[in-house]
Amino acid sequence: MTNAPVPTALTLRVGEAVRAARTDLGLSAPEVAKRCADLGVPIPPTGINKIENGGRGSLKVEEALALAVVLRVPLASLLVPLGTDATIELLPNLRISSWEAVRVITGEGFTEDAPMGSPRFTLAMFREHEVDVQTATISTRAARDWRAQAGKSSIGSDRYDQLTRQAAEMERIAREDCRRLLATRQRMRDLDLHPAPLPDHLAFIAQEEEVPD
Repeated sequence: MTNAPVPTALTLRVGEAVRAARTDLGLSAPEVAKRCADLGVPIPPTGINKIENGGRGSLKVEEALALAVVLRVPLASLLVPLGTDATIELLPNLRISSWEAVRVITGEGFTEDAPMGSPRFTLAMFREHEVDVQTATISTRAARDWRAQAGKSSIGSDRYDQLTRQAAEMERIAREDCRRLLATRQRMRDLDLHPAPLPDHLAFIAQEEEVPD
């Protein structure tokens, strides 16, 4: 007689998160299994049930990734119940705060003072790029909105003059943010890194890039 595998605290948490997410989406275990198989990660419906009910002693990395994609749950949230407990058992002999556990999984805690060329440095560069993208998105949209508001006011009125000045200032900020984003992307290319594609509303920045053949 074969003894049933003993689940770790991690696999139990994943099981609970999988069950909750599957229920929220209104999916059955066979539906989740099929979608995982479509991603190239076969998990039979009985396997989904075992994961949810603590019948699995461990979980493969690709299985956790597939479940996160199928269930539309961040992988970190699948592994760590952020906010529910002050500390968690991330590994059998490692108990840390839930936020620190998330930082370990996402790399948030490994980007400071990273040597150039190291995985930590590369992660920090991509995070900087994402911040620049978000900043440029906010300022360019704000500049567009201010200019649109000015266009709705009577030319020569105090309201028009005020909105025009505000639009011009926001456009100046947007240009600076876009130049910063362009510089970050160029710095990444100089380091032989491939920056993430720009969203459509910032596609005009790509026209100024020096992309190698």
